[in-house]
Amino acid sequence: MNISKESPQTRSFYRRALPPSCTALSSEEGKALFESSLAHKGLKSFFQLMEQFTTQAEPAYCGISTLVMCLNAANVDPRQTWKGPWRWYTESMLNCCVDHGGGILNDAQLLRGPGGDEGYWHHVTGITFQTFACLARCQGLDVKDRFASESTLDDFRNAVRLACVEDSEQSEEEPFLVVSYDRKVLNQTGSGHFSPIAAYDEESDKLLVLDTARFKYGAHWVPLPLLFEAMLTHDPTTNKSRGYILLSFQEDESQSTMPMSLLFRTSHENAVRKEYKDFLRARDGQPLTWDNVLSYWTQEGLAPSYIWEMTKTQLIPADEKDRSAIASIRKLICDLIPFPSMSPDSRNGCYPNANRTICLNPVEAIFIVYLASLDLDRRKNIVLNAQTNEPLETKEQLLAEAELLQLAIEMSDVLDTAA
Repeated sequence: MNISKESPQTRSFYRRALPPSCTALSSEEGKALFESSLAHKGLKSFFQLMEQFTTQAEPAYCGISTLVMCLNAANVDPRQTWKGPWRWYTESMLNCCVDHGGGILNDAQLLRGPGGDEGYWHHVTGITFQTFACLARCQGLDVKDRFASESTLDDFRNAVRLACVEDSEQSEEEPFLVVSYDRKVLNQTGSGHFSPIAAYDEESDKLLVLDTARFKYGAHWVPLPLLFEAMLTHDPTTNKSRGYILLSFQEDESQSTMPMSLLFRTSHENAVRKEYKDFLRARDGQPLTWDNVLSYWTQEGLAPSYIWEMTKTQLIPADEKDRSAIASIRKLICDLIPFPSMSPDSRNGCYPNANRTICLNPVEAIFIVYLASLDLDRRKNIVLNAQTNEPLETKEQLLAEAELLQLAIEMSDVLDTAA
């Protein structure tokens, strides 16, 4: 008798029972811990995060769903419409350091699930600790990330208190705390995972984890030392420990509150960025010129639009102020580019589908990549000393755009695995 291999559709799962190491928030003990946390003023982050508590859209989306929760809880305006006229963060907007087409979600990659869930198949590609920090910075958040291996239990407890415990002398910093940890240490099924920490009960030394994989585990309390232990395990992809991140956002009327990049989203070909990083490494200290970079990204004039394999432009923003800022950046780039070295073909045309995305021609994009490829001092010297009528804030935004692309290039050889 022939037995066919089980297909992804033949088995399914409905949740998992929490192990003894964890206490469900909805249990009597969990409610008592909540009351104790309230009495000890350990709910500073709870209500903002609970208002945004969501279920991750895909099994591997714990990292980006956690970040979306924090962004919306911190009242960060994405300056992009979600649906209809509404601006609101969703997972699909977070792609400055990774790719939704191939970096986070790849329909072609379907593997057997972790934690013994045989027959369960899912999109496997999540994000690493470093990529999470990169994504957060791209949205304009202040990010303080610590690898657990470079921290101590007391350091982590201090970070928990900063995020969760109300102080009579409230500091200007009101961060949210995100942890990257190994589920196995908690005796849960699965492996690497991200979660926001919503509360701390000082009396029991336990933390409230708002697990975005609510199809698997509900919100639960975990002993603080055990969670720190779960962060000490190494991610086999990066060969580094996991860790914790404090995220905060200070809205300043004098600065843009939109995500760090006004111009770019990444494309789905991370390998292209890796190849460029290898190209830079192979120069072995030789000075990098504009012509070197222009030649690389136009394939010596044979492929003027090759740059769009690495990056793509943002959707047209809803706000007129933001559209004016983009126009000002383009004028600044025009003042900076050495025009004699440009080919006519590469000077023309915007990114494909320009009726929905901002207009940026290939050479303008290549010039920002050129800035991203330089050391910081040289980059600042070129931009800040430019003879132009564009204001300082435009120059600073162009430097931010270059920093974003630099991050994407640097992260290109850190492969993302399900987290």
